[in-house]
Amino acid sequence: MTQGMACKRIITDGKRFKRIIDIEQSGKLFLPQGHIEIEELKGIPIGHAFTVQDRTYYLFDCDIHDFLSIGLKRRTQIIYPKESGYIILKMDISPGKKVGEAGTGSGAMTLQFSRAVGREGEVYSYEKEKDFVKLAEKNLRDGAEFENVTIHNQLLEDGIHESNLDGFFLDIKKPWEALDVVLNALKPGGHLCFFVPTTNQVSYILKGLKTHGCVLTEVEEILKRSYKLNPARFRPVDKMIAHTGYLIFSRKVVKGEE
Repeated sequence: MTQGMACKRIITDGKRFKRIIDIEQSGKLFLPQGHIEIEELKGIPIGHAFTVQDRTYYLFDCDIHDFLSIGLKRRTQIIYPKESGYIILKMDISPGKKVGEAGTGSGAMTLQFSRAVGREGEVYSYEKEKDFVKLAEKNLRDGAEFENVTIHNQLLEDGIHESNLDGFFLDIKKPWEALDVVLNALKPGGHLCFFVPTTNQVSYILKGLKTHGCVLTEVEEILKRSYKLNPARFRPVDKMIAHTGYLIFSRKVVKGEE
């Protein structure tokens, strides 16, 4: 296990203030009111409260959602948690699986695949931009629990080094152009998932999947609405996370002799 997440903590006032800290570091942590020495935080048990200048704060271990939301360094749009958990469920990603990915970006989905496949699993990610590879590698060092990720700095269309993969996730501009190489790398019955923001991209993908004989194809969109925590006037918040992208799921079929 890496030490990245193990030494990270969340400090919050239970309202709007929330910050990730590394308790292995030294120095002062500046809060909305006052400050506290990081060394002092090491003596506060996880899940306990502490007070600074008459203001109460809470200390928690940093979970993957917190890290992706406020700790991940990003230069690209990432897959929102509202989609990522569903992707892992629908693709049946579990410990020991071998998963491919195209469009590493900042590494948000890579981190979650890494956690889902566990110590015995493997994640193979393809990213054409060298700067994104460097950023993703840093985020993996900070947040990954296992050393099970290999990132290839190349175009997906130039070929996939792995074979017999359990699943493959694509978050690239024209994924239909890479269907041949992706399907060749998947095991029979393997899971495919695409994430695209526009309907014309969905149409191209559907045509490609039909041409290649894939089955159990689904197109879905996930919306998220939060609510105001006021028992006397309980209602939705004024804004919501609506469309971020379309999810297309499918399964590989190997045709036998007719």
